[in-house]
Amino acid sequence: MILNGLKNYFINLKHFFTPIGTLAVGMFIGLSILIPGAFAVVVALIGRLAETAGEANVDFEAVKNYIVDAVNALDWSDPIASLKIMLTREWLTGVVNGCLDIVASGLKPFEDAVTAAVDDAVFTLTALIVTFFLLCIIGLIGGYWLTRFLVRRTMAKRTFKKFMFALFVDSFVTAALIALSAWLLTVWAPSVFITSIMSFLIFGAISLVSAYCVHGRNVVELKTVLNIVNVLKLLLVNTIIFVVSLALFILTAVLTNPIAGALIGFSFVEIAFIVMSLNAESYVLNLASKTPQTEELREAA
Repeated sequence: MILNGLKNYFINLKHFFTPIGTLAVGMFIGLSILIPGAFAVVVALIGRLAETAGEANVDFEAVKNYIVDAVNALDWSDPIASLKIMLTREWLTGVVNGCLDIVASGLKPFEDAVTAAVDDAVFTLTALIVTFFLLCIIGLIGGYWLTRFLVRRTMAKRTFKKFMFALFVDSFVTAALIALSAWLLTVWAPSVFITSIMSFLIFGAISLVSAYCVHGRNVVELKTVLNIVNVLKLLLVNTIIFVVSLALFILTAVLTNPIAGALIGFSFVEIAFIVMSLNAESYVLNLASKTPQTEELREAA
């Protein structure tokens, strides 16, 4: 089981570019909407602000008089000293702020129009950004299911009937486990710690039972599939696969950079989780293919 599980992982790395490709497609479509949309929003905002400024009654004569008064207020009996004062940050800042106050007083009647234009632009930009991230998420999810389909076709192909049967078995066993855990918790509170510790073994056993019901029923004996040795082997091989995928993820981040490593390396981890979820089915299918009944069917064919 261990060697077969590791082989499954490395063989299915051939689908490495599938999740990356679907994510890239989602990002590309999102950017094709975001960039032109953001450009159009900025252009529209500038147009509305320019239109508002054109309608505003700004007293530029008052601005000019304010600057002249500020200059005349200096002591020009010493021109060099006055020029030095004009070049200081404090004097220039005070004059600019005074001019802005005069301009703002002219624009004050149009403050609501300016605020509305900015609010509309922010709302539209926010919608565009949300759309971009939604398309990225769709690409990510679509990549997962497409990769899972391709990996399953390689490891544990099954019919729709078996898919529905497996769904029923998994749901029933999981619901029974949750009910049992809840009952144990009401009877004995410390049981939550035991359940937590045993969860990995329990879920390994559930995976083997589900795989047996779908692929091994009436072909191999249940005790051949479900035993403590197989449960431990399944836990061990899945742990090894996870560690290997994590090492590949870290190696990718080191060889590139954290952002590229996250975008590229996640494919290693995604394929690892998919293979881990199908290792039990692959094992049972491998057992079933070696039974005398299967051999006889092959010879007859």
